[in-house]
Amino acid sequence: MDTKPVKRILFFTHRNPQGYRIQQYFPYIEKKGWETELCTTEIPFLQLLEKVRASDVVYIQRLLINPLKLPVIRKLAKRIIFDFDDAIMYGAGGESRTRRRRFKNMVAHADAVFCGNRLLLEEAERYKQKGCHYVPTVVDTDEYPVKAHGENSPFVVGWMGSSSTLPYLLDLHDLFSSLGETGRYAFHIVADKSPEVGMPGMCFVKWEKEKEKSILLDFDAGIMPLKADIWSSGKCGLKLIQYMASGLPSITHPVGVAREMIEDGVNGFLREGTEGWRDAVEELALNVDMRVRMGRAARMFAEESYSLRVWGPKIAEIIQGL
Repeated sequence: MDTKPVKRILFFTHRNPQGYRIQQYFPYIEKKGWETELCTTEIPFLQLLEKVRASDVVYIQRLLINPLKLPVIRKLAKRIIFDFDDAIMYGAGGESRTRRRRFKNMVAHADAVFCGNRLLLEEAERYKQKGCHYVPTVVDTDEYPVKAHGENSPFVVGWMGSSSTLPYLLDLHDLFSSLGETGRYAFHIVADKSPEVGMPGMCFVKWEKEKEKSILLDFDAGIMPLKADIWSSGKCGLKLIQYMASGLPSITHPVGVAREMIEDGVNGFLREGTEGWRDAVEELALNVDMRVRMGRAARMFAEESYSLRVWGPKIAEIIQGL
C-alpha cells in the first residue's frame, strides 16, 4: 500500500525562539502530516543548508538574512515563509537603508509572508503583491484562567514584559509614584530583571514561564504604555492579549495595534497624558462592576480574535496550501 511521503518544515530563527510565533503551531502543522524541526542562528551555515535542502518549507522567523546567504537558501529551498512581528525594517533611530534593503529582499524571496499586524502587512505589500498574510500574535486562551474580580486593597496595576521594554514605564513613573504614596495602589512589574528605578508601591516579580498565567491573576488591571513612534506602531500587543485572555481590563496609549484591540470603555481604556491615565486607574480601582464587565468583554475578544484555537488551523492551512 502506497503512503504519501512525509512533508518537512524547518523553522529558522534567533537563538531564543519565540514560541508564540513558532512552537505553539507545531501540533496543528503536525496534525496535517508534517514533520517539524527548529533551528536557530547558532547552527553552522553549511549544516543549515543541508536541512534547507531536505525540507519542503523553510519558515524564517524575524531574521533579516545576509544578502550573500539569502540567495543560496532561496536556491535550495522548495518554499519559504517569512514571518515577522516587529518593525524590523526600521532601526533604533528610525529609517535604516540597510534594514530596509534586507527586509525588501526577505519579502521578495519568500513564497508567503506572515505579518504580525496590519501596519506590517502594508510594509510587506510594498514589495509583494500576492502571498502576504495578516497573522497576529496569539495565545492559547484555553490555558489562561480568568480573573475573579473583587474588592481588593491595594488595587494592583500590573505590567508584564521583557527587560528591553522596561523604558516604556519611565513616562509613567511620576504618576505611579504619586498613586503609590497613597497606599491604595500597588504596581507589579513582571520581567526577567528588575527596573533600575523604583517607586512607592512597586513590587518586582521575576518572570517565570511556568508561573506566568498565575502571576497575571494577581493583577486587577494590566497596562501597556507605548510611545508614538514607528517601533511602537509595529508591535503586536502580546501584553494586551495576555491581559485580555486573563479577563483583565487594560490601559494603553492609542498607538498602533492597541487601537484595534482596545475599544475605549468596553474592554479597557485608551488614554493619553498623565491625567488620562490617572483617571482610568482610579475609575477601575473604585468600580468592581466595571472591572468585571470589561474583563468579560476582554476575554471574549481574545477568544474570538487572538486565540490559538482560531489561528492554529488557519496557519496550518496556509502552509498546507503552499
